[in-house]
Amino acid sequence: MDIPSTAVQLVAALLLVLPGVVYQVARSRLRGPNPDDASATNRVLRALGFSAGLNATYLLLLGPQLLDLARDSAGQLSWEGISVNARYVGWVALLLLIIVPISAAGLGTLMTVFGPRLRTFSWLAWVPRISYNPTPRAWDYAFRDAPACYVRLLMTDGSWLGGWYGSKSFVSSYPEPREIFIEKAWSMTTDGTFDTEQPQTIGMFVRCDDVRSIELVASQE
Repeated sequence: MDIPSTAVQLVAALLLVLPGVVYQVARSRLRGPNPDDASATNRVLRALGFSAGLNATYLLLLGPQLLDLARDSAGQLSWEGISVNARYVGWVALLLLIIVPISAAGLGTLMTVFGPRLRTFSWLAWVPRISYNPTPRAWDYAFRDAPACYVRLLMTDGSWLGGWYGSKSFVSSYPEPREIFIEKAWSMTTDGTFDTEQPQTIGMFVRCDDVRSIELVASQE
């Protein structure tokens, strides 16, 4: 793909790509990355499709008003007209190319995440039913809203690791490899029972490639 070499080509490229790129970045920030984001082709096609739909909507609703921003004193479309109305053009570009795509991503996230909860209210029964769960993996789902608890890990060699998963603990999320940092490590018996807290423990890092299963334990006597 050739790099835009003129101002017209640059503006056209921005209008064609920028709204979709802003939408995807905002959606990823709000909902987290999705499995289909791993494909560059999917990202490009989604950005182009969203930008085309959004630009078509702008032309249908605000076509004449947008063209007036580029008219000079003689009523002709020119760069002189844009330079005269530069401040208004900047505000319109900020609104249409940045704020609207971000708002669309936020609205889509609200509909996906809170749609089922909203439908429980009779006066919001019109909200569309969306069955897709945006959480990419069971790993992310398990730890997304996990409270402070004990964590027990069964390794592939049959040994056990465990400890206290609290506010200073951390787990990686998609698409990064599954890793967990447990803020207080415990010694474990051969049958997976929590024995005692490790002396002077300040945390334990576990890369979960060799973990067969992980159990979250609500309380420990």
